[in-house]
Order: sequence, then structure tokens, then C-alpha cells
Amino acid sequence: MRNRPTSLRIAGVHAEQLRQHLFPGDGKEAVAFALCGRHRAPDIDVLLVQEVVPIPYEDCPVRAPELVTWRTDAIEPLLRRASTAKLGVVKFHSHPTGYEAFSRTDDTSDRDLFPSVYGWVDDDGPHASVAVLPDRRMFGRSIDSRNRFQPLRQILVVDHDLGLFVPSVRAMLPSHAERHAQVFGERTTILLRQLTVGVVGCSGTGSFVIEMLARLGVNKLVLVDPEPVEYRNLNRIVGTTSADAATGRSKVEVLGEHVARIGLDTRVEVVRRDLASVDAVHALAGCDVLFGCMDSHDGRRTLNRLASFYVLPYFDCGVGLAADGKGSIDDVTAASHYVQPGRSTLLSRKVISQQRADAEAMARHDPVRYLALRAEKYIEGVEVESPAVISVNALAASLVVNEFLARLHPFRLSANADHASVRLRFDATLLDAEPETNDGPLRRSLGRGDITPLLDLPELSVGG
Repeated sequence: MRNRPTSLRIAGVHAEQLRQHLFPGDGKEAVAFALCGRHRAPDIDVLLVQEVVPIPYEDCPVRAPELVTWRTDAIEPLLRRASTAKLGVVKFHSHPTGYEAFSRTDDTSDRDLFPSVYGWVDDDGPHASVAVLPDRRMFGRSIDSRNRFQPLRQILVVDHDLGLFVPSVRAMLPSHAERHAQVFGERTTILLRQLTVGVVGCSGTGSFVIEMLARLGVNKLVLVDPEPVEYRNLNRIVGTTSADAATGRSKVEVLGEHVARIGLDTRVEVVRRDLASVDAVHALAGCDVLFGCMDSHDGRRTLNRLASFYVLPYFDCGVGLAADGKGSIDDVTAASHYVQPGRSTLLSRKVISQQRADAEAMARHDPVRYLALRAEKYIEGVEVESPAVISVNALAASLVVNEFLARLHPFRLSANADHASVRLRFDATLLDAEPETNDGPLRRSLGRGDITPLLDLPELSVGG
């Protein structure tokens, strides 16, 4: 029986650390190891890089263009830590010649190494070995407890640009995607068919995000929202009808059926639960990309935390309206925030407020107080729960989806690092971008994966 499929996720901060160590400029191979948290999904294991441990060049008796060796005692401390915390171990080494396969020397090295790794870390694994090329591409394989090799299903590098490395993809381009490929290229268009994307919040902006992702051809959508369709939603939720509101059907069910009717083979998993539930966290942890289409500060903070624990790219979609309550609009803003695990957060950018998030979290189980805390609305001074302007929601959703495409297939004249937050202000017709920073207060949670309680939150300790 083959070992379970395995994928690997690496934050940009760790990928850069690896690049600097593995390619010092001398044309010789180098080696580093990573300690990894894990996520065990029903059909795949995911290794999540927590920490990179470079092996010093002086601890490598041989460094040549096609060979590297290292002293056994150089890795004993990290194996000891892996054993104590039950972490996965990944070996990274460079191929400075650009050789695009594991060599026989690599095979021998891994067959000698990983029985020792399993000897230290007494569990079912998996662990992995990865080769890194000068152009930043990576390929790898998992190694199970019987020392069997299997190609990694994918390696996802969550950096300013999204690096998605999969074994050679041979797939015919469907006819509906031909025009996409004219803009983004055939490879990017086919890669979209490899992705599972989570969308949290399925109302005004979320429904448009779902519509676009389905028509772009993503492989699978995971839709998370606990609420039913209501009549007041019908002016802005794509795919809903008055019949859905009359029967109180769930938003995720209606939108899931809407995606199925489109008929482009995007699979849908619906989760009619609040984000702060075990079911929702497990479902989203298995995704490759997250979209947040929520207005609550607490929910957005939780999604930021989930992205850090499971090394996921997180695209936050926001809409801001300010009015005087008498029909005059003072400000209309759509915003996209790209959050990378290990770098700046929505809190550090002041997109959300710690005080407001704490208040919402405390009030989650007290509906009366919660309604009081909702006094600050999208439209200041107007008693509505969310923007009732479908054109604004559609543009905000388009902004955030195009930010996702720009990361998967960089096409801007300026670097993606300069566009961590992008805001479009309608009243002044201004587009403003803010650069990424290295302010990573959640870095201590990076790659921790499946721990108890989930996300280190007591409310997620049992049940859901």
C-alpha cells in the first residue's frame, strides 16, 4: 500500500532564508533542514514549515556542484526537538547546476537519512526531501516509515508572489478557459485547476468572489457561512432568489448549487458553521488559498490566525461607506489586503482593531450585548448591517480576485511587495497601495498546524 499523498507549505520568510543559505554564490550544493507542523486532512498530509535550520558550511565535509555531505552530529539537536514536539522533518538541498531531478546520490542519501529520522521521531510521519533550483523552483518527495518515496503532490510557497510547484501537469485546456490563457498563460490557467480555495463570508462581496473563482476554473471551493438567505440580502448576493429567502435556505447551499449550475466542474464543499468552529477550521486548513469576505474584526483576526497556523495566503476583501444618513455619501472605498504568514497582519496594518475584536469575541455568546457592539456600521449613522450597493461589492470583489491573480501570475509593472494593501476610493477616484513590511507578530504561531486546542484558542478545544 502506498504512503498517503503529501504536500508542503512554506512561508516567504522561510523561503528567503533557504535561498540565501542554499545559494551562497560559490556554485556548490548546500543543505538545510526544516521543522514542520502538520495538518492531517481526510485524503492528504500537509507539512507546514515552522522553522528553518541551516547546516553551517563548515559542518559539511564535502560541498561540490553535485554533492553535499554533513556531519551526523550537526543534525542531532534538531532531531531531538522534532522528537520532543512530534514535528515533521524536511531536508532541503540545492541543485546549483539546475538539474531537475533527484540524482542517484540523492536517492542514496535519503535512504540512509530517513530511517534515522523515524528512529528519532517515533510516529507515522510523513517527512520529506526537497531540491531547490537556482530559479527558485522546487520539487520534492515524501518518505514514509517504510522508507518509500512518493512525489509531493504540491509545494506552495506563500511569498509576495505565490509559488505553486506540482509534478508535471498534463491537462487539456478546457474551451471556456482559452481566453483566460491568452492573458495569464496556459500553465497558470491549468494551475488554477489544482487549487482548493476557501471563501469565508458568502454575502455581498463573497458571492461575487465565488462567482469569479468558479468561472476562472478553480478546482474546488470551500464555502463557510452560518447564515440563511434573507430578503434584505437579495439586492447584493449573486445567485439568490426570493424563493431562497422565503424558505430560509442557507447561503452556502444556495451558492454551492449556483456554482454547480455554471457547469465548469468546480467542486464545492459547504460548511454552514461559524468560522470559530472546529468544522470550519478543519475544512479551511485543507485549502490552498483563503478569501475573507467578512466585516467583523474578530472573524478577520481569527482568519489571519488560521492563515498563520496553516501557512496559507489570505486575501481580505473590504468595503467602507460613510454617509450622513440623509442620502449624501461622503466616502466609498473598496480594499484588498493580502496577508502572508510571517509578515504583517491586519492588526499591525490597523485594518482591524484589537479592542473591537476583543469586544466582539466576548460578546459572541451574548446576543443582546453583541447587537449593542454592532452600533458602528459600514455606513456611519445609518442603521444597516452591510453595504446595500451591489456595484460597490462587485468592484471590491474584483479588486481582491485580481490581487490573487497578480500573485499567482505576476503581471504588474511594480513588484507585488509594494501592494500588500490596495484601496480604491470612489469619491476621489484614487487608487492607493501600501507596501509589505516584516512586522510579523503572529510569527510564533507560524506552521504550528493541528494542535490542541485548534489555533491555540480554548473555544476550539472540543466539539465545534
